[in-house]
Parts: sequence; structure tokens; C-alpha cells
Amino acid sequence: MLSYFKRKAVLFAALSLASPALGADLPAQKSPPPPPPPVFTWTGLYVGLNGGYTWAGSRPITISTVNILDHSPQRFGPASAAGATATVSARLDGFFSGGQLGYNWQFSDRLIVGLEADVQGLGVRGGNGQNSVYPANSNGTAGTSLKLDRDLEFLGTARGRLGYAITPTLMTYVTGGLAYGGANMSGAVSQSLRPGTLLSDTVRGDHFDILTGWTIGGGAEMALGRNLSAKLEYLYYELGELWLTNPSLQHKDALTRETVVADATAAHTRYNGHVIRAGLNYRFDFSIPERSGSAATPLFASPSFEAVARPRFDGWKFLVMPYLWAINLNGGMTLRGETVDVNATLIDAITRSSSFPLAFMGRAEASNGPFFAYGDMVWAQMRFAGSALSLRSPVADLAVSASVSGRLKTTMAIGEAGFGYELARWKLMSAPESFTAIDAYAGLRYVNMTVNLNADVVAAATSSQLGVSVVDGKSVLGTGTLWWIDPVIGLRMRHSFAPGSRFETRADIGGFGAGSKFSWQFYGGYSADFDVYNTRLTALIGYRALGMNFDKYVEGRENGMNLVIHGPVTGLGVKF
Repeated sequence: MLSYFKRKAVLFAALSLASPALGADLPAQKSPPPPPPPVFTWTGLYVGLNGGYTWAGSRPITISTVNILDHSPQRFGPASAAGATATVSARLDGFFSGGQLGYNWQFSDRLIVGLEADVQGLGVRGGNGQNSVYPANSNGTAGTSLKLDRDLEFLGTARGRLGYAITPTLMTYVTGGLAYGGANMSGAVSQSLRPGTLLSDTVRGDHFDILTGWTIGGGAEMALGRNLSAKLEYLYYELGELWLTNPSLQHKDALTRETVVADATAAHTRYNGHVIRAGLNYRFDFSIPERSGSAATPLFASPSFEAVARPRFDGWKFLVMPYLWAINLNGGMTLRGETVDVNATLIDAITRSSSFPLAFMGRAEASNGPFFAYGDMVWAQMRFAGSALSLRSPVADLAVSASVSGRLKTTMAIGEAGFGYELARWKLMSAPESFTAIDAYAGLRYVNMTVNLNADVVAAATSSQLGVSVVDGKSVLGTGTLWWIDPVIGLRMRHSFAPGSRFETRADIGGFGAGSKFSWQFYGGYSADFDVYNTRLTALIGYRALGMNFDKYVEGRENGMNLVIHGPVTGLGVKF
């Protein structure tokens, strides 16, 4: 028995000594390899800042003058017109800064498409002058001094981009699209006719307008991380020409004060140039798509267009949103048969208005399930003068050089109310929690505008149809109120990037002869929700445009308007 236990002990010891060698033949237990690093994607919504330098592509400013009246014994007319005709070279160079908002979609490993809008405050100015002496008949002379200036107050673009990723984090691109800018031109002409007793004053004029055109260029952008990227970009822009009609240049007899010599002047210049700038962009986390494995999934890579159930009837929700509308006016107003062209921008309102240049706007909306009701109100009072006004001539060939001392006061009240219904809701993009919805709405728009026009006009005019060559004066005075109610119908699109972050567009038409002849409206903007002390607030930024065509006849005289009111809006509201 003892020998049996000894044999068992020896066998157990042998197995124990052999176990390490046996274990070496088994596969080792290893931890799983780390996941590959995520691949960078350019897809996403971004906002940024930029700065750079711009220089003019075209420098000439040309002023042309035509003599329209010459009763002087010395026949100063031709020399007077020649002296006030010239071309000067004016720079339009300088530094600028601004901002941009855009969206990129990387739909393959190398290719990226995107949209970008930007605006830059320039304040770029340039000008030049000229002095001349022209001989006249009877040994007379016309001595003339000219000063012409031009400004580019701001420049903006809305462009498409097509990019190629040289490396995952370095992209080159070409870009092109719409360009717009706030252009201003001014001119001053002083002249002395000798010998003689003719007196003349220095005539000055200026004109501001928003010009539109096109732009094209290219650049490179490098990612500095998940959210930040830096870019270097070149653009060429073409905005077209701006024309300025100066007041008529008049020479009066020192004794009788009658106009003896008069010239009509007009100046024009082209706004185009080059831009080179650097920028820094920040991409929002919520807009960067989810990653799958080792590859980034573009936000639009697999659009499902899957229908999503409309919201249920679970109680009323309310939004109250006061916001400001920076109004620009373009078009014409007619009062008692007198039509005044109005091209007034926010720059005009700030520099030439004695009233607050921003309109107050308030919007309220109540929704329950797919139904919603809305109300909207605008009130504004504006006063414009100077280059914002010009009288429109009803005669086709009437050439007028007018000195207009005009004042236009407009008080407007616009109210809207209606109801709507959500037609459809679907998932358009693969990003979580996003959806797109289309709503239809109908309602009424009430417009009330009080116009007060006061203009003193001294003009030099020629017309072959009328057979006249005159220098005359005219005063236009009038006050009137226009009001009407339009039925409106429209569509609204809402896209939610993520809960509390959305983009919205609205477009409607109305009037149809029931109130105005025709009216239209467009709004596009971005809004985001956030909480402050347990209160849900909403901030928005966008752009609104409203066009109205209305007229009526009172005692045989036309009263009406054909206006486009437009400008950026920004606001802060509360939800409950």
C-alpha cells in the first residue's frame, strides 16, 4: 500500500514539472488591438472671421458735361462744358475685415462641395481732382476745378465651392457666385468764367447704391483640429457701374440774378477689383457627422428620405420673439401724381436720418401638433434726404440735371396673422435627431404707410419732344396715407440639425388685386435654443424681404408705391 502512494506522488510531481512546457504550446490571450484613429471629414456647418486687402481693377472716374443754356455775349457755353469734362484716376485700395457662414459636404475621399456667404466692412476710399483753363470766344476763359471721390463701404458674396482634399486635412478649392457691395460716389465742380460779371457756386452731389454682380476665385484651407481650420483665398469681383448726376452748374448775372449759362453734368465709375484674405473657421460639433469604423460618413452620404410621424396633439406651445429689422428701401413712391425714386440703405438711414433707422418687429407663434397660428407686427419711421431721393421724369427723352433738396418721411405699420398646417416631415440627412418639415400657411397682411414728401427742385432740362431748353424751379409738397389688406398664401420649410438648432425659410405671395396688385415675401434664418435660469430662450439671425405693388387714384391723381423692403433681422425670444 505504501508503495502505491509513493508511485502516485512521483507521478503527480512529474506532471507538475511538465506543466509549464505544456502551457507554452497553448495560444496566448491578447487584448484586442486599439481602434484606428478617426478619419477627418470636412462635412459640417461653420462660422468664421476673415481679414485681408483689396485693390481696384478699374481706376477711372469719368465726368461728362453738356452745355444746355448759353445766353452769354461771350459764348462761354462750349468752354464751360469742356472744362467740366474729364477722366481722373482714383485708387480703391485698403484693408478690411469681416465674417463668413458656410456648409461643406465631403461626398467622397477627395471631393468636397459647399456653400458660403460672407460680408466685409471695407470703408475703402479713393479719389482725385483736376484743374483746367479752357479758352472761350472773345478772349474769355473758363477756369474749372473738379474733385471726384468714390467709396466701397462693404462687400459681400454668396458662393458655391468645389474642393479637392490633397491630404485628409488640406483642401484646395475653386469658388464663384454672387457679389454685392455698398458703393458711394461724390463729386464737386467749381467754375469761374472770365471776363464778366457772372456768379456761380460750387455744385456738389453724391449717390449711394447697393450694386450686384459676380465673383470668382480660389483658395486653400487646412484643418487645425476637429473644429478649427485656417484658409487663404483670392477673389475677383465685378459689381458694374455707378452713375452720379450732379446738380446743374449755373452761372447767374450778378445784377439780375438770372441764369445765363447752365451745364448738365454726370459722372460714372466701375466697381471691380481683387481681394486676398486669410480666415479662421469654426465647425459646430452638432453638424459633424457620426463616424463608422475607420471612415467618416458624410452628412449627406446616405439620404434616406424616410417619412417621420408628425408631432402629436400634446398641448399648446408658444414662442414670443421680438427682434430688429435693419431696413433698406428700393423702388418708388407716388403721391398726387409725383413719383419719387427711393434707394435708401441702412447707411443712408444712419447718416441721413433723424429717426431710429431700425424697425421694431415682433412675432408670436402658437403650435399644437401639426397645427400652428402666427402673428407678426412691424412698425418703423424713417426720414431720408439727399441722394436717397430723385424725381422720375414721365418724358422718355427728358435730360435733367437737378439739384434736389428733398425730405421724405415715411411711417409704416405692417401686421400679419394666419394659420398653418404641417404637410410632411422626413429625415433628409443621416445625422441623428435631424429632420425636415414642410408647412403650408394662409392669412392676411395689413399695410399702412404715411408718406410726407417735401422737395425743392432746381433743374436744367432739354427735350426734343417738348421742344424746351429751360432752367426752372419746382416745389413738390404732399402728405398722404396708403393702406390695404392682402390675402396671402405661403410655404415654410424647417430643417432641424439637432434638437434646438434649426434653419427656416418662408415664402409667400399675396394681393392678387384684392388689396395690392401683388405682394411677395421671403425670409431665411438660423435659430438656436438655450436655457437661462430654467427659461428656454431662442436667438435668431436671418434676412427678410417684402415686395409691394399698390396704387389707387384720388381726384384723378395717382397714389401708390412699388417698393422692396429688405434687410437683416436679429432677435431674442422666449419659449413656453
